[in-house]
Amino acid sequence: MARLDDNEANVRSAIPSRKVLRCRVPDLGATWFSVVDDGHVSAPTEASPDGPADITLTVGSDDLVDLVEGRVSFLSAFTAGKVRVDASIVDLLRLRSLL
Repeated sequence: MARLDDNEANVRSAIPSRKVLRCRVPDLGATWFSVVDDGHVSAPTEASPDGPADITLTVGSDDLVDLVEGRVSFLSAFTAGKVRVDASIVDLLRLRSLL
């Protein structure tokens, strides 16, 4: 999320309205939420913000570590089925420009 927060102009352009992001790590039983609003990405929290999640990422803990440490790109993890994204087609198209 920090990488997104450091690119406010790009995030604002790609995601122009408020969106709630949820990251699920099923093998740990963990879920984190962030809110994207006006180009700013909030710090992850376990507390769900108001309203449902607009975009949900589901990833295993080992794959999440690989993503965070830069050993694998999001696109390659997604195409290999290691990351699942549940979002509207419009949100998916907007996210594409950030990846």
